[in-house]
Amino acid sequence: MTVDQKQDESTLTVEDTAPRPAPQTHSVASPPAKSGTTFETLAVVGFIFGMFAIVAAVFAVGLAARAVSEANGSGGGGGSSESAATTGGGGAAITEVTLGDFFIKPKDATVKAGSVLTVKNEGSVDHDLAIEDTKSSLVAPGKETTFDLEGLKPGTYTWHCTVPGHEAAGMKGEVTVK
Repeated sequence: MTVDQKQDESTLTVEDTAPRPAPQTHSVASPPAKSGTTFETLAVVGFIFGMFAIVAAVFAVGLAARAVSEANGSGGGGGSSESAATTGGGGAAITEVTLGDFFIKPKDATVKAGSVLTVKNEGSVDHDLAIEDTKSSLVAPGKETTFDLEGLKPGTYTWHCTVPGHEAAGMKGEVTVK
């Protein structure tokens, strides 16, 4: 350090000639930019897809169980009418038909010309039974009605439920009038 005295006695100037460190320039790094997909996002999406898959699997198992149950004929309370039914003609004529959710039991049967059938609904929605241009009344779940076949001539016909979508879902069969 050097001290210079100037002519003016009231002013004293002190100059520091020691090297000074360079001014501190701290650069604060900004946080890294997010890449758009984080682990947390992937975890949430994976969880949602997993839950959806579980729900879909449970639904599919339920549908499969119902299809097997109906294919085995356990879609309702059985009865002697099924044993009296025949497929494709011949045999004893039936007097009772059971409707359920997307099945007709028996699916294929023989009936006597001019007979009256008892039509029971064991399903959970309304159903009816139609042959050609004649049909039963709409039957509520757990109820039954009669279906007069007087106008049908001997022959083989298709019978089905006329509720929209039910025939396409399997509520159809073949009936032979003798």
